Amino acid sequence: MNLKKAIRVGLAAMMLAGIPFSSVLAAGQTDAARIRELVDTGMHYYWSGGDVKKAEAEVFKGITLHGRYDVVEQAFAEASALSPERLDFRYAVASARILQKNIDGAIETYTGITRVDPNAFNAYAWLAALAHIRNDDAAYHNYMDALAGINREKANAFRKRFDRADTIMSMAPNQDVPALAHHTTIVILGYALAEDGSMRPPLMQRLEMGLAAAKRNPDAYVMVTGGQPQAGVTEGDMMMRWLVDQGVARGRIILEDKSKDTVGNMLNIANLLHRHTADDVILVTSASHMRRAQTVLEDALAQYDIDAPVHPLIALDFDSMEEAAKVSDSEKLVVYRDLLRVAGIWAFPGLQQ
Repeated sequence: MNLKKAIRVGLAAMMLAGIPFSSVLAAGQTDAARIRELVDTGMHYYWSGGDVKKAEAEVFKGITLHGRYDVVEQAFAEASALSPERLDFRYAVASARILQKNIDGAIETYTGITRVDPNAFNAYAWLAALAHIRNDDAAYHNYMDALAGINREKANAFRKRFDRADTIMSMAPNQDVPALAHHTTIVILGYALAEDGSMRPPLMQRLEMGLAAAKRNPDAYVMVTGGQPQAGVTEGDMMMRWLVDQGVARGRIILEDKSKDTVGNMLNIANLLHRHTADDVILVTSASHMRRAQTVLEDALAQYDIDAPVHPLIALDFDSMEEAAKVSDSEKLVVYRDLLRVAGIWAFPGLQQ
């Protein structure tokens, strides 16, 4: 497609999508430069947010935006309109809609992808997951059949993933510290530090549960995780220092401070467990985070052929265990979002898993 035709197609698609004419003009000036600007803007707001009003005035010129993920969606929607053959931009739009819990919008986008590419396995996998979240069994089975028609072995692997996630989400939360045999690793998940680098209450609660597990399993390794820095330190570093101050030998502690989010965290944990060998894993995190963390970790472990069982141990961040046991549709969406990401379906293809 030559440049003039690409511009005409992009402008028409943008106008049909309801994007203001001011943005259409801006996009038509230099497609490649505009796309770069849009992608950079989208990923910046995905990672760290920013001034939404500034984005309205300087990047989109006239569009009313309501939040950081709204900016992400708009950025990739405009990039997709400029380059409609780029399905990666459409996947990014769908991911931004998932982040905003706009399931109907995500379904519309994934369905559009399958019309362009009938063999779009990743789009069908997401459609199956969304149908499953909505308890739409007929649609779920139809989408799973479509997956099997594309790649039966891969479809069966995703069916097992979904079943495993269902099992984990049906489990009662646990605060009983297990005593296990040798080759046990206790994994304590981090939580964002305050701006001054101090540890917030949810992280302290996780550390206290992890310390109890370390005392009951004196031969176990203790892995501390989290790589988002504040005031020159990371969660993992602060957690390690605290445990040492509480009497845990430094030689027992494994530090994972390279990850930026839950998915990267679990893949790095699985890699470290593969290197250090573990017969059992005690996973420590907040109750509100456990189902997602365990689902993603078990998938990551399976990718490394690690068959060590995961024993969940929660730090209670609800008013009661009964409240902690409830699974909302919003939580299911987040669980499936990160499950699909760790399974290899990138949220923003080529940019962020």
